Amino acid sequence: MFGGYYDDEDMPTGQRPGMDPVDIWRAMSGGRPGFGGLNPHQTFSEYFRCYPVVMMPGAERENLNYGGKIILPPSALNKLTRLNISYPMLFELKNEELELVSHAGVLEFIAEEGRVYLPQWMMERLALQPGSLVVITSTNLPQGFFVKIEPQSPEFLNISDPKAVLENALRNFTTLTVDDVFEIKYNNKIYRIRVLEIKPSIRTGISVVETDLEVDFAPPVGYVEPAARGASTPRSMGSSSVVPTPDGHSMASMINYRQLASASGSTASLSSPSAATGHRLSGRPVSSRTSTPAGQIAVPSLSDTLSKGSEFAVSKSKNEVRVIPAPLRLPFGQLFFGYPVVPLKGKS
Repeated sequence: MFGGYYDDEDMPTGQRPGMDPVDIWRAMSGGRPGFGGLNPHQTFSEYFRCYPVVMMPGAERENLNYGGKIILPPSALNKLTRLNISYPMLFELKNEELELVSHAGVLEFIAEEGRVYLPQWMMERLALQPGSLVVITSTNLPQGFFVKIEPQSPEFLNISDPKAVLENALRNFTTLTVDDVFEIKYNNKIYRIRVLEIKPSIRTGISVVETDLEVDFAPPVGYVEPAARGASTPRSMGSSSVVPTPDGHSMASMINYRQLASASGSTASLSSPSAATGHRLSGRPVSSRTSTPAGQIAVPSLSDTLSKGSEFAVSKSKNEVRVIPAPLRLPFGQLFFGYPVVPLKGKS
């Protein structure tokens, strides 16, 4: 082209076939024909000094920590408007020194010039300190349709409806990025959640604005599956195992159970139920015309048994006597957790 004309065509520059004056004006003003004046190669990219939202002037806005949006200065809005950045405005935040990347939306343009305010979890994700430099670049992210998250504490399982809580919390987010550990607040408790997987996965982040997002939960960090409860097998009646005390002796030996049993009153046997004498509730015996046969001993009253510490004997047959031990009177602070197990005799 020489002097504003092409070599092979005798036509002024910019007047190609199919171009109207509007397209010519767009081309001259930095746009391209057919794109409505938008230049897809134009992006917003600036360095800012980052600070947590708790350091922002004015009233404290703690709720900004439980979202994924940042606060930019008014000059950023002026540049974004001139660049015709599409809505919603999405940004890539990068710590160039450590090559850490996250994404965010913008909430307001009220920060001081040269500053940007980030949620605390985003400062930690990018390993930034107050006053550190961060590069903020406009970007486009695909609409997400799936995300897998991992709560960082088993306490998250105490929430009765975690999906509803998460759905409400995500209203404060514009993007989600893999490996981000964001924070939400519910019932005055803060829960940290890691993003494990996103779909589509063509980028490291997705947009969650006006999209139907499917959420999958991974087991929380530190969660242990409860052991399966097996059928408990009762201890055999014939088992003679004794649980030892910490010093290696059985409880029966420590309280001298055998001595207590032998020191109790003598046992008695009854040949038949008719040989027993009746007793009133007061404990006094009832006179009976039936005398006690020779060689038989009348059963003492229950009140006498309890007061004297003797044993109460009941005979099931002439040759078998079952002895019920008397109450054990132990010193204060000493406990007894059972009696010796006597195996049942097999039936002939």
